[in-house]
Amino acid sequence: MRSWIRAGLAGLGLVLAGAGLWLLAGRPLPEGLRAALPAAVAGWLGARPAGQEPGQEPGKEAAKDTAGNAARPEFDVTVAQARTETVPIAFSYTGVIVSNSDAALQPRVTGVVVERPFEPGGPVRKGQVLFRIDPRPFEVALRTAEAQREQAQAQLSFAEVEVQRTETLAEKGFASEQRYQQLESNRAVARSRVQEAEAAIARQKLNLEYAVIRAPFDGRSSLSEVNLGDLVTENATQLVSVVQIEPIEVQVALSAEDSEAVRRAMQAGTASIGVTSGASEPERRAEIYRLDNRFDPRTARRLVRARLENADERFLPGAFVRTRVHVGQEEKLLVPTIALSSQLDQRIVWTVGEDGTVAMTPVETGDAYGEQTAILRGLKPGARVATSHIELLRQGQRVGTRAADGRQAANVPAAPGR
Repeated sequence: MRSWIRAGLAGLGLVLAGAGLWLLAGRPLPEGLRAALPAAVAGWLGARPAGQEPGQEPGKEAAKDTAGNAARPEFDVTVAQARTETVPIAFSYTGVIVSNSDAALQPRVTGVVVERPFEPGGPVRKGQVLFRIDPRPFEVALRTAEAQREQAQAQLSFAEVEVQRTETLAEKGFASEQRYQQLESNRAVARSRVQEAEAAIARQKLNLEYAVIRAPFDGRSSLSEVNLGDLVTENATQLVSVVQIEPIEVQVALSAEDSEAVRRAMQAGTASIGVTSGASEPERRAEIYRLDNRFDPRTARRLVRARLENADERFLPGAFVRTRVHVGQEEKLLVPTIALSSQLDQRIVWTVGEDGTVAMTPVETGDAYGEQTAILRGLKPGARVATSHIELLRQGQRVGTRAADGRQAANVPAAPGR
């Protein structure tokens, strides 16, 4: 008997708990359940939510009173107007950072590295010494070339004296014409040997200059695997690379249609590229200055380059970046992005009429501009769209409206307590 009593009390508790949750959700107590409960309990549970008429079901449009005035809306939503604004015309692409000055340095003479007075991976200045190769073999070769020049000059002096002497004798008939021509030939050979010796001297002086490797321009050096004492080979060993960092360039491969838009914008002086390496970073502008003279037949793309200020060395060659190619401005209809939702594969917004009636409106969206999204089709300027409680809205529902700053946005009264 006691088990039956306990079961009955448990059942009654479940009924009361369910009824409480039902009422907390704003639902009215069914008439059948109200009649089955004791009068006191039914009276306590039967209290209707404020503003709800007897017999009105939640979610249904409020009935009109005898004067024809609509009942209060169920809840308030924040609304925003669709506005036509001037926005940039831009195309999104993935770009790559390149340097206009990028040099891979190799030795121009063979020798042993005796000095490396720079920090690999650090900044370098134009003309700064990066490596020194042992100059002693080139100094010895230079002295040898200078001695050969003196010898050739002595031979040239003797040959000139012989020619002058023979020329006088030939005029008097004491020397043959053949002898005179032979001595002139000897003088020309001696003169060429002097020139050869002078070229050898210039070559050895050049080798002494090549023994000192300098930075060709301002930039940043790469890491280097060449150390002191290493033997480096002429035009073979990779010493270090130097790239110019400021300014740097961004390169983008454009489609045929977009490259034509960029060409026209360059003529009008409105072409630029916005560059960013991440979604959370501010966009940095680059000035477009060069279009390639052809399309790549493999990709049907045309390259464009733009100069980018890079004093903080944020961008380095070889990095991929997000780019927006700007070619001008145009007028577009914008709504807050938070007003957009989806029904199956269709993008929609919930429009709110002057009387507070909600309507589902399919739209076609375009690009996003900050917290706004462009509407290409389906909406007219001035239309009011809901930006809050999107998940609670349904077709034909009546709601109160508030602007984004919290002020009443329509002449529809708000629900009590809102």
